[in-house]
Amino acid sequence: MNQFKFSVVIAAYNSDLWISKAINSIINQTLNFEKNIQIIIVNDGSTDNTGQICQGFKAKYPKNIKYIVNEENLGPSETRNIGLKQSSGEYINFLDSDDYISSTTFRNILNFFNKYGDEIDLVSIPIYFFGEKEGEHPLNFKYNKDKIINLFESPDHIQLSSSSCFFKRKSIGNLKFNNNITVSEDVVFINQLLLKNPNIGFCIGGKYYYRKRDDKSSLIDNSSLKKEYFNDRVQHYFKFLIDKSIEIYGEVPLFIQYTIMYDLQWLFDVSSVNNILTPVELKKLRKQLHEVMQYIDDEVIFKQKNMTDLLKANIIFFKYKDNPKKNHEFEKTVIKRLKLNTVYIDVFEIINDNLYILANLPTMLNNRAEIYLNDEKLELNELKFPQRDKYCLSYKYSTNYSFEVEIPLDKQKEYEIKFKTPSDVDLFIDFSRPCNFSRIVGYAKTKDYMSYLEDNKIIIKRKSNKNWLKREFKTIYSMLKKREKGYKTGIPLRLIYLLTYPYMKNKRIWLFMDLPAIADDNGRQIYTYAKDKDPNIKKYFVLRKDSKDIEDMKKLGDVIYFKSIKHRFIALYAEKIITSHPDNNIIYPFWGNYPFFAGLLKSSTIFLQHGITKDNVSSWLNEYDKHLAMFLTVSKFEYKSIFKYPYNYKKEIVKLLGFPRFDNLEKQEDSRQILIMPSWRRYLKFKSNEIVLNSEFFKRFNSLINNEKLIEAAKKYNYEIVFKPHPNVYDFIDLFDRNGYVTIDYEHEKYQKVFNHGSLLITDYSSVAFDFAYLKKPVLYYQYSKDYHFNLQESYFDYETMGFGEVCRNENELVDVIIEYMKNNCELKEEYEKRIKAYFLFGDQKNSMRVYDAIKRLPRKV
Repeated sequence: MNQFKFSVVIAAYNSDLWISKAINSIINQTLNFEKNIQIIIVNDGSTDNTGQICQGFKAKYPKNIKYIVNEENLGPSETRNIGLKQSSGEYINFLDSDDYISSTTFRNILNFFNKYGDEIDLVSIPIYFFGEKEGEHPLNFKYNKDKIINLFESPDHIQLSSSSCFFKRKSIGNLKFNNNITVSEDVVFINQLLLKNPNIGFCIGGKYYYRKRDDKSSLIDNSSLKKEYFNDRVQHYFKFLIDKSIEIYGEVPLFIQYTIMYDLQWLFDVSSVNNILTPVELKKLRKQLHEVMQYIDDEVIFKQKNMTDLLKANIIFFKYKDNPKKNHEFEKTVIKRLKLNTVYIDVFEIINDNLYILANLPTMLNNRAEIYLNDEKLELNELKFPQRDKYCLSYKYSTNYSFEVEIPLDKQKEYEIKFKTPSDVDLFIDFSRPCNFSRIVGYAKTKDYMSYLEDNKIIIKRKSNKNWLKREFKTIYSMLKKREKGYKTGIPLRLIYLLTYPYMKNKRIWLFMDLPAIADDNGRQIYTYAKDKDPNIKKYFVLRKDSKDIEDMKKLGDVIYFKSIKHRFIALYAEKIITSHPDNNIIYPFWGNYPFFAGLLKSSTIFLQHGITKDNVSSWLNEYDKHLAMFLTVSKFEYKSIFKYPYNYKKEIVKLLGFPRFDNLEKQEDSRQILIMPSWRRYLKFKSNEIVLNSEFFKRFNSLINNEKLIEAAKKYNYEIVFKPHPNVYDFIDLFDRNGYVTIDYEHEKYQKVFNHGSLLITDYSSVAFDFAYLKKPVLYYQYSKDYHFNLQESYFDYETMGFGEVCRNENELVDVIIEYMKNNCELKEEYEKRIKAYFLFGDQKNSMRVYDAIKRLPRKV
């Protein structure tokens, strides 16, 4: 029997989308695979095509690959134990089936063991995220060079992942993964070894690529939604390692404390467990956590690198909740040390000699902030942003005192701004990420004013080129000295800005956008209208270079490639960003390094919307995060809803003008089409084919597009049936059955063309219904269950009383209503025509004109 250097255990459950990449990353190692590496795949009761894929690899490499099948799903711990028992390699790795490893890893790990093997039982490699999230794992600071670390000397160099580890088989011995926990079994397994031998190897010659899924569908991402994540982990992870440590050392070593605290932070960061734990279970959990926290030193909590200061304070407070003396110390010392007496400025903006500040004070003690201008207290307007309150395990631990103030300025005067508590305690000043001011830069400028941070106060004075350049060179020097992540991008672009400022400062530049990859919405339509107007304003459309719309847009006007160097440069001088999607990571090409550009930017964001707002989305679309200069609406109902929920936009920001894209809608009668256009379900993102096939969404719409009664009626009344779902559904569009009559829109026909030619629309919750109804065409709502991701209780739009067509709950009912419409040439019923007229204010195809004129009237930041 071949003696392999490595055995790789892969526990696989419904992994048909990813497992080939994982296995191939082992086969394609620079270390000879057939001579040195064994793979043991344990199929843990998969119901998709995982087994077929694995058998294919087994057939190709019968000497290197073992394939084992669990008849039922046993979970990751038992599955790994089964694989471990079958392993024969000198070194063991536990690769997750949706991840992969860099090609030089095994060769470098073997060299590392050959060099340092007598001192260690395991070697770790750095982790890099891919998929929904990219970048390095927060614990990658450990990997600056190949080294052996004793965890008693460097207790923060903790190891949590067995997948990014390589173990000596003889050191593992009879140790197994604990079946009592489905998450963190790695940590318990690893740290039992490290308690016996606290030396660990860190090898920079390998990389472990960890998939982060868009829909949070992995076991880890979903774990906090299950009871097992809480009480079982406390018992079989936290308390187990504490007891094991005391058994061996008589105390809990710092590296075990750091390990436990790293995972505890995620548990304490779960805001609500009301739908997971009963009140009795929650009470028990809090009691157990309190017991665990008595073994964690305060300094371990303070020194956590990835935890907010507010959460640290909450955990300290929780630890000493039964100790009045420590509680008093908490109020005096901890708040000061963690700078919880900090005002965060969300918006700092000077327009037309008027300073507007929006700020917030997160507080655990119901503190309030006061603002002083040249030592004179100003009146504040308090705002309610309940979405900013912080909860821990269904208990609110922090409220958010948010406020705004407007201050008229005089260019001839100098101002000093301070923040204090009512008890005259100075408040520390910091800036939220979207603010055009940051501590990294330390100043913000306009054409007439310089504002800079100095000794925890903001000084405002008249701008001169001399004082600006002095501040700018000081900023660049500070960036070079501190070398914080992002400075390599920040410094070159700031230098380019300095060199080009004399030529660019007076130019007027507007950027138009839809999505980076798509030009098919309000952004494109308003750009089409505006591109030739006001030639003194340079107008660009922003689009990805590989977009299918790129050639059309180039024929239409000037295009800038999304996130290109030109886009980043032009964005520094842009006056307005006119977009159908206002997310900061979309509209700012340097968003990842945004604080390095703060102080220079002068753009205002005009949000055109990409679908009518019918749900409460204030947790995403609000004044403190987006700070819109204009928020476009189409209906008085929609308009009023913006002031019902805590968006906190002023009335002059929200405009009722109509959507530009509606101008391109034209009711045409040259096509007889029944359109089926369901919305998206977030829970299906990146799911395996088996999960999709078994989802209610798939089964319902697959059945509908293959309904024989519907198809026969369509033939009889001469209607075409077109299935055009949400773009995300095309990830699994081939799973839908075909029947030779229903057309599936593979060509991704433009929405406006589809709306113009369609006769009847069937949707569920999609906002495409508004576009279709705008043309006074009938809409049907197929709402078979409550599987939509928005809370319909928080919506002003009632489908039964405001919808533009019938609401159907089952397929038979829906098909009967569709056929009824076919019989009547898809004529809109009078009842729904009245609703359409009541909902839309404008039907004159002058929306683009109104919107453009409103944008022109907006005040300019200069």
